[in-house]
Amino acid sequence: MVRHARARLATFLVTVDFFSGGEHYASETYTIDAANWYRAELAALECSGASIYDDPRIPERSRSATARATDRA
Repeated sequence: MVRHARARLATFLVTVDFFSGGEHYASETYTIDAANWYRAELAALECSGASIYDDPRIPERSRSATARATDRA
């Protein structure tokens, strides 16, 4: 029988910044439960695809994410 180890999830606050041509125009913060900061940032970037700020009419749009761990588990 194979046992699967479950990674302990931590809670992260992830700020996603939105840019147009390199110029910052908006930010949103997401609360994400993930195994590590990298997965939290990926999840927040995926969520931000549904944001009002991720408008395809905005030229040269891009996003970046920054995760901060919280003390909530």
